[in-house]
Parts: sequence; structure tokens; C-alpha cells
Amino acid sequence: MVRIIIVTALGLLLSGFGAEAQVGRRIAASGVPILLYQANTTNPDCSPMGRPVIRHIQTPQHGRLIVSNTSVFPNFSPSNVRSACNSRRVPGVVVKYVSRRGYAGVDSTAFEIYFPTGIARRAAFSILVR
Repeated sequence: MVRIIIVTALGLLLSGFGAEAQVGRRIAASGVPILLYQANTTNPDCSPMGRPVIRHIQTPQHGRLIVSNTSVFPNFSPSNVRSACNSRRVPGVVVKYVSRRGYAGVDSTAFEIYFPTGIARRAAFSILVR
């Protein structure tokens, strides 16, 4: 029953974004941060276009999100002209989740990512905490 409610809630959160939405499932150890998402906006010459901005839509009930502006390694496909940038750190943003210590169960979160190119995406995650 809980999973049905979470899936329905995530579907409603993402309904306005269609193909621009990402839904994920993760498993986390209680009280230990896990990586949910990383983003960057990189030119073909590997120079930065600017950092994406993260906005919370749904905060987790049993933990918190940690959003950090940091350098990241891009992950462009080999056919992408920017794939040469994959071996270089570029300015980006990282989203991590950490549950309250001792919590075990299901948590969920959702956030929007605004890119300097004018593109916006939504990401939603269901997290099984053990």
C-alpha cells in the first residue's frame, strides 16, 4: 500500500514535465549519505556554461537533502562531442540524501533542476532505508 501511494505521488509530481522527468529508486544505509543526482552544463571545449540550480519540490520526511556546488566529472556518451570532458572536473551541483540515524523504511523526495541553457527537469526518488 505504501509503495502504491509513493508511486502515485511521484507520478503526480512529475506529470507536468513529461520526458524531462527522471524517476529513480535507491537503497541507503540509515544515516549514511548517498548520491542521488549530479549535473553540470558544459560547452564542447569543456568550459562551464554556469551551474545548474536545484529547488526542492518535496522534502524527505525521514531525512534531508544535501545540495552542494562542487566540481564533478561529466558523463557524456562517447558519441557526444563533449565526451572528451568526461576525464576533467567541471563546475556542477550534487544532490545527496541522508536519513535520520536509526530510521528504517521508505522515504521519497523530488526536486527541480534549472540549467543555464533554459532547460528544466524534475527528479523524484523513492529511497529504501535499511
